[in-house]
Amino acid sequence: MLELMLNGEVVKVDSAKADTMLLNYLREQRQMTGSKEGCASGDCGACTVVVASKTEDDSLSYRQINACITPIHSLHGKHIITVEHLKQGDDLHPVQQMVVDKHGTQCGFCTPGIVMSLYALSKQAQKPQHPSDFLAGNLCRCTGYGPLIDAANTIASTKINDPLTCEEQQVKQWMSTVQPLNSTTYFKPTNRKALASAIALHPKAKLIAGGTDLSLEVTQQLKSLPELIDISAVDDLLEITQTTSGWRLGAAVPMNIVHEFMKQNFPSTDEVIERLGSLTIRHRATLGGSLGHASPIGDIAPLLMSMNGRIEVDDGETKTLYAPEDYITGYRETLIKPNQWISAIHLPRLAPNQHHAIYKVSKRYEDDIATVTLGINMTIDSDKRVKNCIISAGGVAAKSVRLFELEKVFVGRRLTQPIVHSARNKVTAVIQPLSDVRGSAEYRIKLVQNLLQRFYLESQHVETRLVQHA
Repeated sequence: MLELMLNGEVVKVDSAKADTMLLNYLREQRQMTGSKEGCASGDCGACTVVVASKTEDDSLSYRQINACITPIHSLHGKHIITVEHLKQGDDLHPVQQMVVDKHGTQCGFCTPGIVMSLYALSKQAQKPQHPSDFLAGNLCRCTGYGPLIDAANTIASTKINDPLTCEEQQVKQWMSTVQPLNSTTYFKPTNRKALASAIALHPKAKLIAGGTDLSLEVTQQLKSLPELIDISAVDDLLEITQTTSGWRLGAAVPMNIVHEFMKQNFPSTDEVIERLGSLTIRHRATLGGSLGHASPIGDIAPLLMSMNGRIEVDDGETKTLYAPEDYITGYRETLIKPNQWISAIHLPRLAPNQHHAIYKVSKRYEDDIATVTLGINMTIDSDKRVKNCIISAGGVAAKSVRLFELEKVFVGRRLTQPIVHSARNKVTAVIQPLSDVRGSAEYRIKLVQNLLQRFYLESQHVETRLVQHA
């Protein structure tokens, strides 16, 4: 039995298919049409709702998600708040009133989703440095965003008296009584042994964590996913821990948490991870999910390659580490076996003499697929020569790749403009990308060449600053 709370009301659902998305349930089964379908892929934000979950310190955390690509079973034991619940009596909710006061709506189609993103912002115990990040997953063709950003900044700096706060104790009490999910089509194991058993008993079931990619098979390709194994509660996949050489990141840790970790420990990755979907997407997306689908234009694989990371694969008995370039074998193909899953990602610490950078070029800055992603990691020895070099790329082949021939140009030599010029000239012999809607082959080649130049110029800037502070 699936049990959740919807706008303060406990709801038990016993007939939903495994691939039933929350938005379909809201609109078709509950006649709650405030949440809209605009894209059915998590891009436009018109379907945004807020989910409340219980934390370890017995408080509630609030995050916005895309209802269109969230399987309803994944919300077992959670509280879903939709736009219908904000208005109590005759008065608008303070967040709704703020949007009105700031003139933040015109045609109104996107407004419910925007309001829910702003509501999630208002419920954050620690207000974010950039409140507009909460709006990054909401597209609006009318307002120009100025009034909405103004509303977000005001909400982040103002104490919002939320009339729904009175429900929180009741919500927490209910959450403490919810029994584990019991379904014949949607399975949610909590440890690696149980996961291995579920895979053995249901070999045709798809693994799902956040579902930000897999769910599109249902909403975009109109496929049926009759059985799903949700790995988002498997304890072995949910922690970030230190190792002797660096860190182990559980494959099911949500990307918003991964982002905060990476900002602290690998700041050179910040821009790419911040642009890996909107905050709404990052609340559910995972490292393991991205690597599992092995998209040739995914950002995570080239990022891991550039950092000399390793992918941990598990079958419940044995864990094996693979380099990303070995793990991905072809177009959306990997060496993972039917009884295995990605359990973690291992990242070594960067040495002081390593200069790492990763660049993403896309048609839209945020929430867009890359035309080219290029990662570069050079270890500069005391004699100023390049001791080790990794150059990785996405968007230039049928899979994310290491550009070994370009790496050889730099190893053993000083990082100078002539060497960079030689590497740029060699790009056309190293990659033969395709042309598509995101860019021509010639454009992709030019991007790789220019990003090599950018890395060199940034390296010179870093070296100059180090000398000045020596």
